[in-house]
Amino acid sequence: MYKLFVSAAVAILASSHAIAAEKTITLAVKNMCCAACPHTVKASLEAVHGVAKVSVSFKDKTATVS
Repeated sequence: MYKLFVSAAVAILASSHAIAAEKTITLAVKNMCCAACPHTVKASLEAVHGVAKVSVSFKDKTATVS
């Protein structure tokens, strides 16, 4: 699940990076089921080149990336 999520995020961010403009996107992360999931999602997204800031909400099941 996380590999698919990160792959989708990389594809979105890579296309945004080609434009060279800063963007903020919110991703739905429907399968976060425990308190450790937001940390895993955040760490995975922060490892993507070009990501400046990541915010993950377990309650809303979203990840905001800029």
